[in-house]
Amino acid sequence: MPENLTSNQRRSLKRFWLNPSYQTRYVLWITLTGVFLVALQSIIFYVFTRENYEILVELSPMTDDAKLQLFEELRTIIVLLISASVIFISVMAFLGVVFSHRTVGPLYHFKRVFDDIRSGNKSARIRLRPKDDFQEVAKSFNEMMDSLSGK
Repeated sequence: MPENLTSNQRRSLKRFWLNPSYQTRYVLWITLTGVFLVALQSIIFYVFTRENYEILVELSPMTDDAKLQLFEELRTIIVLLISASVIFISVMAFLGVVFSHRTVGPLYHFKRVFDDIRSGNKSARIRLRPKDDFQEVAKSFNEMMDSLSGK
């Protein structure tokens, strides 16, 4: 972690990045999927647009300066598409971190509760945040523990 982060920022980041290997793979797969799709879309756009542009420009009765201006505008469009693609991929990576945390957070909490029960705390229960995944599993586990406690 960077040295210039305060201890609260490091602690907050550590709480969000609970299972680095899983979350890194998750974000990497989502990001690589986005890169692949953006590259595919860009190649298709460039090949067809460039080909049609060349045909139209060569057939039109324009000056060479006007033709160069049209190709410069095509380059500008391509730069804008690349910029938008980079922003898109960055947003996908961020969403990958957020959604992986919604999965890893509950699993991390499950493990802590399991460790508590293994240590002898039979009253430990799983309590998840409302938007976390695995709500049904937590409910079933808590019902099972309540049932076992009653026997």
